[in-house]
Amino acid sequence: MDDHLREEILAKAHEILNDEILLRALIKASDKNLGSKIVDLRSVAMQKMDGELKKLKRSNQQVIATAYENLVGMKQVHQVVLKSLEQNNFDEFITNLDTEACNILRVDCIKIGLETHSSLENTEKYDSKLSKLLDFYPVNFVDTYISQGENNSSDDVVLRPTPKGSEQLYGKLSKNLKSEGCIKLKIGNKKIIGILALASKKREKFTARQGVELLKFMGSVFERRISHWLN
Repeated sequence: MDDHLREEILAKAHEILNDEILLRALIKASDKNLGSKIVDLRSVAMQKMDGELKKLKRSNQQVIATAYENLVGMKQVHQVVLKSLEQNNFDEFITNLDTEACNILRVDCIKIGLETHSSLENTEKYDSKLSKLLDFYPVNFVDTYISQGENNSSDDVVLRPTPKGSEQLYGKLSKNLKSEGCIKLKIGNKKIIGILALASKKREKFTARQGVELLKFMGSVFERRISHWLN
């Protein structure tokens, strides 16, 4: 070996150790010198450790990405909740959901509906206040829609692809919607049942793997706001 090259290598030995490509080349050269009948266990161990390190890096990246998404989601929900507290009447509340809340949450549609209830039927003040703003559904519609007819389902929040019959909630928009998050609402002392539905054209926006705590929180705030106006 040329003396100048040897001096350069010795002077920068730590850089060689930190260079993955150079280390691989040295290991391959060492394996060739050993011959085909000899296995260098150090080389095998290093290859295994390299594979484990790559898996660990991918896992860390996934954890960081998930944590970031959770922080973004929490910020979005908090913004929508704060905006709902600023509304002076029910009309403003619904209008905000159709506009600003959709933009903040990055969804394409937000719907609130109530089941028909004795306290809402044949009442002029509710008819004038709500009929133009909300959709009304038969009793037990919310449980049936959320569970999709499976009576053993007791979930109050579901995240999933938009199911058959979604046009009942979203009307003509349903044909373009790919995923939804639905929250069962229990409003007021008389337990008027309602539904808060958020839908997106993106299939991955709402999936069963995601947590539901933030949507539950938003739903509980909306229950109190709507109850205030109904009362």
